[in-house]
Amino acid sequence: MVAVRRKRPPQRQTSQAVGISAPTKGIIANSLHAGGEGGEIGVEGAIWLNNFIAGEYGARVRTGTKEFATNIPDNDSINGAVRTIMYYNSVIAGGGSDFMFAATSSGIYDITAGGAGAHTLAHAWPVKGGAAGWISYVNYTNVGGDHFLLVCDEANGYYIFDGTTWTLANFTGNPKPLAEDLVQVCEWQGRIWFVERGTATGWFLDPLSLTGDITPMDVGNRFMKGGHLVQNTTWTIDDGDGMNDRFVQVSSSGDVLVWEGINPTKAADLHLIGRWFVGAVPEGRRVMSDWGGDVVVLASRGIVKLSELVQNSSVYTSEAELTSNITRYIRAEMGKSLDEYGWSIEIAPAENIAIVSVPRIATELNKAPIQFVVNINTGGWSMFKHLDIVCMDKSVSGFFFGTSDGRVMRLEGATDNASLDGSTSEAIKFNLLTHYSDFGSAGNWKRPQFLRPSWVGGAQPSYLAKVQFDFDLTEYNEVPPYSTADETVFDAAIWGTDTWEGTAQQYFETIGATGIGRHIAIAISGQTTSELSYVGCELIMEGGGIL
Repeated sequence: MVAVRRKRPPQRQTSQAVGISAPTKGIIANSLHAGGEGGEIGVEGAIWLNNFIAGEYGARVRTGTKEFATNIPDNDSINGAVRTIMYYNSVIAGGGSDFMFAATSSGIYDITAGGAGAHTLAHAWPVKGGAAGWISYVNYTNVGGDHFLLVCDEANGYYIFDGTTWTLANFTGNPKPLAEDLVQVCEWQGRIWFVERGTATGWFLDPLSLTGDITPMDVGNRFMKGGHLVQNTTWTIDDGDGMNDRFVQVSSSGDVLVWEGINPTKAADLHLIGRWFVGAVPEGRRVMSDWGGDVVVLASRGIVKLSELVQNSSVYTSEAELTSNITRYIRAEMGKSLDEYGWSIEIAPAENIAIVSVPRIATELNKAPIQFVVNINTGGWSMFKHLDIVCMDKSVSGFFFGTSDGRVMRLEGATDNASLDGSTSEAIKFNLLTHYSDFGSAGNWKRPQFLRPSWVGGAQPSYLAKVQFDFDLTEYNEVPPYSTADETVFDAAIWGTDTWEGTAQQYFETIGATGIGRHIAIAISGQTTSELSYVGCELIMEGGGIL
């Protein structure tokens, strides 16, 4: 008798594949790290996103940096901290009469030509060291077509540059301030306005004047939280009756005043629209900045848009915060360095991002410097690391920043710290940690088997990837040695086999995964010397039970 072999039922597949998109929404630190309410599948936010820009089609590794000018001295060293970058943009076409300046604690240097120097000392500060070199400036052209650079230095006051000579301003009238005590400058309704150091007094000149009679405007009684006047700025909006220039003032304690009118010498022609409190502002005169048709304020409660603030009467709401997704990170840094110069926000138009510079404190000089970065289109936040940004500014020539060691750098290329002659540079290091997700099975255990990150770029990236479990927030910093991609040489490479460098290609590899948990996130750390974007990851895992 022959035994009948029974057919075994096919083994049920226990593995499943899920797709995890790139964190296109950037860092989201104000909600649960579980991929959305109700266990929704899809992780578009990040816990860490360093040296990436959160974009519409993925997370792009940031642009590199290249030296523009080096060996810029300060009062103590040949390579001193560059505290201000500014431009004299004349009305003469072609740029032949334009200047680019870098200010340190010793003076203002002409770095128009760039290079290693020696750079011409355009103006030496009478008062060196201390807060010298932290400058507020305005380009101004009078009705006769003469162009000027109006400069207010934190330690040395108000100077006028006419394209040739630097002159300390002179005022008439009584009362009048010392020009040396004016620390911030702006233009509103044809008048030049100033902030006087250590007071709640703003000063303004006659229309179209750069010196002469000057009039005070004390706003101390308007500051309900007290403090001194920090900065004046203008805010151009369309209020339904056409374009209108408003005047904005902020105190050190965080009171924001918004004024409307034209002639400040007539009480009936200048009225206060409202007063808001945004929290104490950091040291310096760079706490308010243009934001397209808006103005943003850097404050201890976050970065606030004025348009959102004024829509809510006198009540501060989180909707006014541009930084609502990362406010807790901003507040943590503000708590450490509120009294330090160096906080500012600047738009890099070519990158379509805004960068928030964060000063380094003495006890953390061994840590990598950071900046907060937002994609202007998507509102997605990330962080830059390893950029020694003391100050920053933009021009038609690009986005520049000053460093603590006497250099001015430009955002360009795909490597960091590229030397003046391009002979040396460093790979850009990056890392990320996605939000956690339970992938629609809350409470069930999951055992990852493989993950497959996908990239688009000019060369195979050098990176490590792993799975992290159950809200482990550890930042993954391990970076593999960088191996330069083999360049494809014409007449030597194999057609149809080799990859031609400079052409965007898709790269992916399958990586083994270990561990078990109920919530899963992807951690990646690597470095690159070519343009690179992370577009997502496929994860193969086994599902388990609840216990």
